[in-house]
Amino acid sequence: MESAYPGMRVYLANNLMMAYNQAEAAQPVFAFVEDGFTKLPEFEMMMALFSAIDTRWVSVMDTQGATPARKSSPLLDVGAGIFELTKADHPSQFAQYFDMMVNAPRRSPRTAARATASGPAAAAGGSRKLILIGSSTGGVEALRSILVGFPFDCPPTLIVQHTGKNFGSGLVSLLDRICPARVRAAEDGIPLEPGYVYIAAGQRRHMGLSSRKPLRLRMKEGPDISGHTPSVDALFTSAVPYGKDVVATILTGMGQDGARGLLDLRKAGAKTFAQDEKSSVVYGMPRVAWDIGAAQQQVPLARMASTLLQASRA
Repeated sequence: MESAYPGMRVYLANNLMMAYNQAEAAQPVFAFVEDGFTKLPEFEMMMALFSAIDTRWVSVMDTQGATPARKSSPLLDVGAGIFELTKADHPSQFAQYFDMMVNAPRRSPRTAARATASGPAAAAGGSRKLILIGSSTGGVEALRSILVGFPFDCPPTLIVQHTGKNFGSGLVSLLDRICPARVRAAEDGIPLEPGYVYIAAGQRRHMGLSSRKPLRLRMKEGPDISGHTPSVDALFTSAVPYGKDVVATILTGMGQDGARGLLDLRKAGAKTFAQDEKSSVVYGMPRVAWDIGAAQQQVPLARMASTLLQASRA
């Protein structure tokens, strides 16, 4: 391989966290992934990172003819389709896939969002409202889709995402990479500011709003709420006193975390939404929210960013 690809560097990882860190630092052109890794819930983070840094990947399966846990990414812009490999494949087939991935054109480097996000179309319109988001399974990609459409001066946005305990900082870094606004990990006592997105993920504390002025984050230890820490219900419930200044949504995810809190917010005057079934990876949390009347409207993921921003200006 060295003669065919001079200067090529190969990174090996025996766990998903190591693979994530290496990929984030090296931004590889392509990756072979053991199919067992793709079965882990946290692989959602890996797929989002691969998409953000334009890395193609294929899964390597132990058993020939088995059904893969997840489909590999297409090789961009070359019409090569989707490949699944088995360890029994001949080395020449691997070389073929190497050729296709190495030679496939990469996307142009993304212009720095914060440098280009300006002007009337990108402005948040001086909104004084808060945007609250809760998500779980499938939520990483949903958050990417939404936050890339948020302007640099978006309303303070608070997000609870269910994820593995080791992936919270990676999620913050990933979203900050693609979002015009600043994305930071939730910390106790920090004031809420326009142009910032605050993420609670992989922590053993619930995120909420303090009663102090100006509004600040409150991170509080405690038992699971609705089966989770951090909990979407905990965040939504803490915002009920400010209901008329809140826009809230529940995205794709298993279970019902956030549904009751969203209902309380709606009763308090908040504008409330839920992701629709068709665009949800798992139509669990948004379904419960819709069924109990917590969400005023179901919204496709492609329209969620504009819906939240428009509601925050009203």
